Amino acid sequence: MSSLAHDLHVLVRALDRSAETRLAPFGISYARYLAMVLVADHDGLTQRDLATALGQSEPTASRTVSTLVDAGWLAAERTPGAGNRRVLTLTDPGRELLRRASAALGSAFDEVVRSVGHDPAALATDIRRMTAIIEDPP
Repeated sequence: MSSLAHDLHVLVRALDRSAETRLAPFGISYARYLAMVLVADHDGLTQRDLATALGQSEPTASRTVSTLVDAGWLAAERTPGAGNRRVLTLTDPGRELLRRASAALGSAFDEVVRSVGHDPAALATDIRRMTAIIEDPP
């Protein structure tokens, strides 16, 4: 028997697969796209912070960062006096890629949401509220 939790899980898996397909023309995977979103949204994000936010091990995050740096989409600057700490920032080409890729992903899902009679902005607000409740229960 299906439940809301199961249906949402199925939806998230479908969204992930759709994102991979939609991002392929940009030459980036969904996991790397998510890393770029986090870097763009959090000034001073370190590689360790990125690993935590993505739920990845530090070696996996390190490989993600290296790939994005090699592609020219990310800069990883060592912080003086902070050991091996690297602060991550998007490069200009990285910001442009993120802008174009986000537009492609956002507009596609917004259309789906509208097609079933919902407002994308209102749904996004509700999703953020639900996520906050689940992550920090009263």
